[in-house]
Amino acid sequence: MKQDLSKQPVISKGQSLFITGSSVISAVSTFIVTWLATRSLGPQEGKDFLVFWSLTSLVFATLLGVQQESARLLGLAQQDRAGTGLKNQHSSSSPTYNPLLAAVLVGVTCSLVFLALTPVWLGTVLPAKDLRSALLIALTTTVYACHVYFIGAAAGIRAWTEYALLIATGGIFCLLCTYLASVTGAGPLGFQLSFLATAFLWIFFILFSPQIRSTLTIRLSGNLRTTYISMMLAVGTALAMAAMSTGFPVFLEATSSTSSAKEATLMAAIILGISITRAPIMLPLQAFQGVAVSYFITQSQSPARILAKPLAGLVGLGVVGALAAWLIGPLLFDLIYTQYAGQLSGPFLAALTFAAALLALTTLSGTAALAMGAHRIYLLGWVATLLTALVCLIFPLGLEARTLLALISSPLVGAAVHLAGMQALFRSRQ
Repeated sequence: MKQDLSKQPVISKGQSLFITGSSVISAVSTFIVTWLATRSLGPQEGKDFLVFWSLTSLVFATLLGVQQESARLLGLAQQDRAGTGLKNQHSSSSPTYNPLLAAVLVGVTCSLVFLALTPVWLGTVLPAKDLRSALLIALTTTVYACHVYFIGAAAGIRAWTEYALLIATGGIFCLLCTYLASVTGAGPLGFQLSFLATAFLWIFFILFSPQIRSTLTIRLSGNLRTTYISMMLAVGTALAMAAMSTGFPVFLEATSSTSSAKEATLMAAIILGISITRAPIMLPLQAFQGVAVSYFITQSQSPARILAKPLAGLVGLGVVGALAAWLIGPLLFDLIYTQYAGQLSGPFLAALTFAAALLALTTLSGTAALAMGAHRIYLLGWVATLLTALVCLIFPLGLEARTLLALISSPLVGAAVHLAGMQALFRSRQ
């Protein structure tokens, strides 16, 4: 019998709470990891590690395109099977492929591109002679592509327990490794390896989770080349998205001068400020992106109508968060990061918090565009976001003013492009 998945809940309340808890664990782990790193390392080493973390996060977040596309592809396959009542969504004569292979090829491609850009990283983002860090990131990139594929696959088949565990255990594992690096005095390399180790967690899930292991053999109708191209397009879009989220400090560092200890301290404080104000909003939203993709692909209403309430909710959350950051943000920041006490004011932290909510608008609108299969609109919105931010960063203003201008104006541009493009596409399909 044919099933209408649009009338069935994508996720139960219990599963939703489980994913929320996982995202909270991930956010708390982020706070503690940055605290351990800045406490254990000196100001210059601490800044270098935070920039390394931002660069690695930029690469890893770029691969979230693999997660989103695998969630979309496997979700559509799940919907097709439910709609047709067939066990397999392809006939015996149609060509099939394993989407995991496409994810591996995307990971290898990204590793090679990162290695080719090593001269760009050295001396501008990483220290001039820090070839080791560049090699570590490149070697881990392909492994992480597999990790995000399995997160997306879990969302596609609606294995929400495994999906939540893949998210939560990454933060916990990173925290445990970072703690070991801290108590053993391992130095910057130890903290780097602690962060990179999370890319290998999917291996344990393959060994111990039948649901995740079952995705190894999934085959979809179509051809590998088409999926590789669509994943690369999603990755290209995720690059712009990652540049504005986890990787923004990389561009901030590249467009700023931190020759003195005072400048380096302020830069490190701003990077920490961006990280801690974004985590409470962006990490839960990123955790629910697989859920959002699964939800959006079942909807037939206008994008503006579907997104109206969640976007309004994000703005409201941003206002409340900004007020809290204004009142207690400096006290908490100075208490947690004593080395950078007095660097960031209440209004500045409030503006960073509201900017995080605006970035969440662009993230959610982009997820909706991807679920519609509107890859070009998805890409265009995030490219517009990134270009707007980069233009703002080269304005002849102070470091704090340029940061806020870039973080507030750019997501508004990107969300507007997404919404306008989706509405036009929706009308053309009617």
